[in-house]
Amino acid sequence: MRVVSWNMGLARESRGKSDLHEQAWHYLLGLAPDLALLQETLPPSWARTAGTLVHGPFKQWGSVVFSPRYPLERVPILEGSNLGAFGSYLAFASASLPDGSEAFVVSVHARSGDATAIQRGNLSVQETKRPSARTTKSNDAIFAGLLSLVGDRFIVGGDWNTARKQGSPAKDKVGKEFFQRAAKQRWHDCVWDGRHRELQTWFGTGAVKQDDHMFCDQGLGACVGEPWVAEDAATKLGLSLHAPLVMDFTVESIAMTSLRGGPS
Repeated sequence: MRVVSWNMGLARESRGKSDLHEQAWHYLLGLAPDLALLQETLPPSWARTAGTLVHGPFKQWGSVVFSPRYPLERVPILEGSNLGAFGSYLAFASASLPDGSEAFVVSVHARSGDATAIQRGNLSVQETKRPSARTTKSNDAIFAGLLSLVGDRFIVGGDWNTARKQGSPAKDKVGKEFFQRAAKQRWHDCVWDGRHRELQTWFGTGAVKQDDHMFCDQGLGACVGEPWVAEDAATKLGLSLHAPLVMDFTVESIAMTSLRGGPS
């Protein structure tokens, strides 16, 4: 099972360049994803013939869950959840995986900056911010809102706008606290866990190199292969300042499992 997370750059690089963004979609299909968690995208009309798309309403760009192969169903946000305040920066779906399980799948675009009071909702600053941070960031509010929704089977990925390495000891400490908190909640970090290194997905300015991250439950985490980044999407083709983060999971299908122990 291949899962791709990619900020496709429509807010900046591809603005006014529909042909470039369409090229990005062709590039995405060339990666052969089973699931794609996309941000800053406006799917071309033909993309709906290539698979299923789940997203909220938007006219310029937004976040999308896309699958050329798996059944997807839209998941409504519970009334009262603070996540509703993020609009189409988030996309929620239920995906039927090959092993017969249903996974809660989220495409996340956490803008860089502080969360507003509306985005925190009923959550306080103290229960959402990182210990060393001054206040709650957008990504903190999204993380806190997702905790009660993800369940036992989930894949959550996208442009989180944070990293373990942010250019100074103080910033690094705040960055690491985001991931330490995720680990305490038993969110498997698909790149870091078992490797303890970041991969470069951001090719713009600044000290941060990986601000695109993918998390999953521990069961799926045990199935994660070696992650990789399709760098040429950013470096050679200039489709976005972000490059696709590609994750391969070894998930055996029901069809394969049912053949075990059968008649010879």
